Amino acid sequence: MTASSLLPTGERIDIGGRQLFVRVMGQGSPTILCESGLGDTSQTWSTLQSRLSLLTTVCSYDRAGLGHSDPAPVPRTLKSMVRDLAVLLGTVQLPPPYVLVGHSFGGLLVRLYASQHPAAVAGIVLIDSSHEEKEQRFESVLQGELRQRHRAAWHDPAKNAEQVDRRRSSDELRQAPRHFAVPLLVLTRGRPLPLTPPWPPAALAQIEKELQQTLLAESPQSHQIIATESGHFIHHDEPELVIQLLQQMVDAIRRSTQA
Repeated sequence: MTASSLLPTGERIDIGGRQLFVRVMGQGSPTILCESGLGDTSQTWSTLQSRLSLLTTVCSYDRAGLGHSDPAPVPRTLKSMVRDLAVLLGTVQLPPPYVLVGHSFGGLLVRLYASQHPAAVAGIVLIDSSHEEKEQRFESVLQGELRQRHRAAWHDPAKNAEQVDRRRSSDELRQAPRHFAVPLLVLTRGRPLPLTPPWPPAALAQIEKELQQTLLAESPQSHQIIATESGHFIHHDEPELVIQLLQQMVDAIRRSTQA
């Protein structure tokens, strides 16, 4: 099956006893691959995917257990999700190179995919990405009941929408080499966390600011942009900014391959 045979509305693809729902639109290289946040389906990319498909091939999909995709054994980890993604891309016959776009939890996933498949990746865009050190850092500034609530949510896979073992997943990413020789864009929200006391919003915001900056060390071709008008869902709040930045990255990759 080729990308051109897929309907624009999407199709369920067998990845070995389970099916994942995938949408492929547009044509050309590199392929933009959109990875959603925890619990989000491919629908979160619908506006961007339609617009970007005028530029190049764009792929989004529902991870196991979400949207129109079959469930998978739980608890899940980043490694099991990356395996699913690799099989899906091979089955759909979407050839590399890929520009990986990861929102929130999806940022962790695309970094692990890029670590395991470096030759397939031409660029990485992290949209207000999660960080493997975030939960531990948050826990260090929380006290009493807040700390207990946070720890319970972090430690128990049943308390998140995809039943992800977040502690084990963080360890998997820590152990993976993450020195990427491709452009890396860290797109960070400009609006503060919507938190009120007793949560310490200033302390948590400072931790997130520091962790976003540490992501820049993963590529010598990295830079950060603050989306001043956005909250966590930058691709919803400022879609034109995300489209512009992806177009610039795709154009740069095409120029480099023609040189």
